[in-house]
Amino acid sequence: MVLREATATVLVVSRLLSALIVSVGLVTLTGCGSVRDRAHDDLVDQLVSGGLARPVADCVVDKFFEVRTTQELKEFFEREVLTDAERAEFARLGEVCAPIGTTP
Repeated sequence: MVLREATATVLVVSRLLSALIVSVGLVTLTGCGSVRDRAHDDLVDQLVSGGLARPVADCVVDKFFEVRTTQELKEFFEREVLTDAERAEFARLGEVCAPIGTTP
C-alpha cells in the first residue's frame, strides 16, 4: 500500500512537472531573489493544483531549488520538457518527501 502511494506521488510529480515546464517556460529568472522566490512558489502551486499535497510539493521544490544556481533554474524553465535526469531526480525527491502512509 505504501509503495503504491509513493509510486503514485512520484508519477504525479513527473506528470505535473512535464506540464508545468510548458506553462511556466516563459518565466525568466534573474539574480533577483524575488523572481526566484516567485518561480519557486509558482512551481509549488502548480504541483498542488495537480493533486500533490502542499507539504510534499514544498519539499520537492525546496530540494530541487537548493542545489541549483539561478542560471541553472533559468535554463530549466526555458526548456519545454524534462530531461531523463530531471525526471529521475523528481521521482527520487517525491519518494523522499512523501510521508509514509499518506496519499498525494
